[in-house]
Amino acid sequence: MNLGARIAASVVSGGVVAVLVAANGCGSEPGIDRQTITDATVRVRADGCGPRTELGTGTLIADGLVVTAAHVVAGAERVEIIDDLGEPTTAAVVAFDPGLDVAALRPVRAFESPAPLRAEPGRAGERGVIGLVTPDGSVELIPVDVMQRVTIRTTDISRDDPVRRSGLRVAVTVDPGDSGAMVHLPRGGVGIVWSRSTETGDQAWTVDLPEELLDPTARRSLLTPVDTGPCL
Repeated sequence: MNLGARIAASVVSGGVVAVLVAANGCGSEPGIDRQTITDATVRVRADGCGPRTELGTGTLIADGLVVTAAHVVAGAERVEIIDDLGEPTTAAVVAFDPGLDVAALRPVRAFESPAPLRAEPGRAGERGVIGLVTPDGSVELIPVDVMQRVTIRTTDISRDDPVRRSGLRVAVTVDPGDSGAMVHLPRGGVGIVWSRSTETGDQAWTVDLPEELLDPTARRSLLTPVDTGPCL
């Protein structure tokens, strides 16, 4: 499922979701290192599903990993990380969760300047940035406002099984190729974009990062390539 597709999803109510509060229009927040985020934002390219090449956005995190959306690399035979100079580096998919739509990649070449992560989830009213890779390969940081803390009822990336994803509804405009971009709030990244909102084109859904990517010991243990399932 890419950002160009409309999704069948609903917001779960009845106490599963926190109270919905509209984001305010506050200015730039402290605790966001824009240069580090720029350096940590990369292009992900996946080949192997017929003639097409799937493009997504990834973020370098600690312990040599890159986080992106699982649907970007689903069924891929070859995955590469493209740096800001346009240089590709082969990467292995070492974590793949089709329910959450989160994947972790381990590039052959080590990268520096990982983006910080924070354990606590994003909250309504917070303001941060999201790093997007432009067509010419440069990175643009654009503002993002957290509108709601939500749990989304949807399906896995193959649209086979029902799942729930905890995350955020954020005010930001994203396009195909932006899947997997991380939302960076004060003190660290809190989740990745997996779809545009079905309600309006200037909002998107994010999913919280799984525990194994927040825990240093678990991250360092992600060494072995895993199956990425069928092509979508």
